Amino acid sequence: MNFFVLDGNINSRALGLRTTVPPIIPVSQRIINNIAVDGREGTLTNKRGWEDLQIRMHTGLLGENLHSRFRELLPKLLNAKNVYFSGDPDVFYNLKHVRVDVLERRLQSLFEFAVTFVCSPFRYVRNVPPITLTASGAVVNTGTVFSLPKIVVFGTGTQTLTINGKPIILNILQGSLTVDSELKTCHFGNVAQNNRMQGDFPVFEVGSNSVSFGSGITRLEIEPRWRHL
Repeated sequence: MNFFVLDGNINSRALGLRTTVPPIIPVSQRIINNIAVDGREGTLTNKRGWEDLQIRMHTGLLGENLHSRFRELLPKLLNAKNVYFSGDPDVFYNLKHVRVDVLERRLQSLFEFAVTFVCSPFRYVRNVPPITLTASGAVVNTGTVFSLPKIVVFGTGTQTLTINGKPIILNILQGSLTVDSELKTCHFGNVAQNNRMQGDFPVFEVGSNSVSFGSGITRLEIEPRWRHL
């Protein structure tokens, strides 16, 4: 792994950083409670969700004016929203936060420090084109785990969108509504519209997913967010 890229366009090499210890990429792990129950053979297994991924690496800053350059690059690291690594450029990781350890001078022209990327549990496929539907059909999840899409629904009035047999009733007043399953929000522009949605936020399971809607919905624009364990 020679470099990493923040927010799709900030290359670590352009920041003057060089990898000194490559990252170890962990595998997604379930959060499981094993509960002992009287009279039961073995424990009761409760699958609660997935653990965050923590990706730790060591990097060096080379050259002159190291203190001022470090102050300039630090906000870019701490404020980043996602990251991908040159060793596996097909996927990116959504960042929850970034930790930077104590800065150490190794040479007159070299600072070294550790970076820990605390990420959501799954790997997201990069450069997935949006899906547009103008009629009922199927959407195929090519990832290896369920996805939480963002769907812009265009139409007017009270309409029903059904995904995998589960109806979502939408009251569309301004031409469209955006249903974001990852953020658990329904909105128009920057204005929350959760009161104009009834039903569960949609999930695309691995494989084929049925999508149906009536003539009052003119089209769907879907950001599928395919992802892997």
